[in-house]
Amino acid sequence: MTAINPYSVLKIESEVTDLIYSQHPTEVSLCERLLSSYLNGFSTLPPISDSIGLRTVLLLLTTRGFNSLWSSFHLFRKGYYSQSIILTRSALEDWLIGEDCRNNPGTLNLLLEGKDEFWRREFKFHQMAKRLPEQIAESWKSIYDSMSSIAHPRTPSLTMLFTPSKDIRLGPYYDKYHFLKSYQVWLVAVSLLPEALFSVMESEAEDWWQTYSPLYATTLPEIESVKKQLDNWNP
Repeated sequence: MTAINPYSVLKIESEVTDLIYSQHPTEVSLCERLLSSYLNGFSTLPPISDSIGLRTVLLLLTTRGFNSLWSSFHLFRKGYYSQSIILTRSALEDWLIGEDCRNNPGTLNLLLEGKDEFWRREFKFHQMAKRLPEQIAESWKSIYDSMSSIAHPRTPSLTMLFTPSKDIRLGPYYDKYHFLKSYQVWLVAVSLLPEALFSVMESEAEDWWQTYSPLYATTLPEIESVKKQLDNWNP
């Protein structure tokens, strides 16, 4: 393989970023507004009064999820799709753990105690998902499995590195299908975590939630619209 100057990768990254914005200004703008609203939610947080308990754990999980989604957006915005999906998947795991901590004291206790058993047997992610309401559990498993095929070095993630002419993709690139897939799963995660943040803030966040909820609601038809595009994809 020909040696590539790192500065040339940065140049390509800048060009891909400009190209993505020219092709998807509406999608990029929605992501920016969602992140801004999510970030504003943290400014309304009340003091944490339970020492290290459920509210603290939920706050830490939603903070971790926000950091992952912030980074994920900037990655698919620049053309790094599989890396973006890895971080989005992590944010969905944070949401799931928070939901399980809220409804399953055993998960919360093991997490607070820092025991390795947290990651074994009934505390694995798919086991946690089974404790969700059935429809939510099925949706979560479907989207999580689709991300896992890209997050791990499996055939789908490896074939993403081929161009249509079978050259190797190094660094960022623009591919509409890969962009839409990254965008779709990102919207799923960003539509879930702010509600978890709201549950931490309780009554102190009513004004923020009233402002954020209509924007959050726009993600649902957008997710469905992108899903239809991907399901009917004909390159």
